[in-house]
Amino acid sequence: MKKIWKICVVALAAAALTVFAGCSARAAVSADDFQKQAKSAGFTVAAPESDSSGASKSLTATKGGTDVQIDYHQFADASSAESWYSTQKSALTGSGKNVVDSDAYNKYTLTNGEIHYVLVRMDNTAVLCKTTSAKQSEGDSFLKSIRY
Repeated sequence: MKKIWKICVVALAAAALTVFAGCSARAAVSADDFQKQAKSAGFTVAAPESDSSGASKSLTATKGGTDVQIDYHQFADASSAESWYSTQKSALTGSGKNVVDSDAYNKYTLTNGEIHYVLVRMDNTAVLCKTTSAKQSEGDSFLKSIRY
């Protein structure tokens, strides 16, 4: 009887861990939330003057004196975001690294000389962060704050 009880407790604990593990899942940030969080982090946010991404909403966040530029794009669907992500990834030259590559989330980093790029696609959104290597931590910190 004790053996069955132990097995039930272990199974219940494993089920609880599986259920609660999904609570920390990442969720795509809306354009409004991106704008609010970028402004609160000291960035200036504006719509780009020309946008050929095909996104339904695009924003560019820049921070004076830091050489940090973050482009945010919200697409109609995930396949459009994935297509944009693939195009941007192939356009970046240098030795890059796939950090994550899954159905709903992709992350690619690249350092090309003194320029550092982080390209992220989450669901129907995509972000391209371009910084100098010296200011890489500022871009990474903001991406971490929005959970990208």
